[in-house]
Amino acid sequence: MKNRTDKYPPDFQRCVDFHGHVCPGLAIGYAAVKAGSRVLNLSASGDEEVVAIVENDSCAVDAVQVLLGCTFGKGNLVFRDWGKQIFTFFDRATGRAVRASFTGAVPGRDERHAIKQRIDAGEATDQEKRRFDELREQSVTALVDSDPRTFFDVREVKIQVPPLARIVTASPCDRCDELTMDSRLVPTGGQLICHGCASKTDTE
Repeated sequence: MKNRTDKYPPDFQRCVDFHGHVCPGLAIGYAAVKAGSRVLNLSASGDEEVVAIVENDSCAVDAVQVLLGCTFGKGNLVFRDWGKQIFTFFDRATGRAVRASFTGAVPGRDERHAIKQRIDAGEATDQEKRRFDELREQSVTALVDSDPRTFFDVREVKIQVPPLARIVTASPCDRCDELTMDSRLVPTGGQLICHGCASKTDTE
């Protein structure tokens, strides 16, 4: 697919420009933000007004960063490595949170995945490859243009208020001498060492 096209809304195109290409994963993140925004009336966060808690590190998260201004650098993007297409958005101004869980009910999903397996195995025909591209585009269009509640279970939830980002002190690791956040230094054998050196110690 071409990265620049008039067929998508401008805000999704901004996500594409940031991410580098069009794909269903990016569209999932776009739809998740739209689903949450319908409930909380969210807008891009200049600082930490909006917090996003994501349970995956897929393409979808790039759309969250672009549309809501949630980033690791600002401390308002929280990553949980749970392998789920679930997105929780918290509005500090209202204290409300919404959880959007992707149901996977995108038309053609099973057929697309089956063809992808054949492509990866080097067994797909040219016709199957064209069909795969067609299904990909259909998936993206459905996710971007349809009511996001078609593809997400959306509900308000109560969550523990995420802490604000804080500036922390750093000290040299006693092994490699590289500056490391004090909160990440590991006490080992009377020394305070970084996780990198600690992992080497564990394997020695």
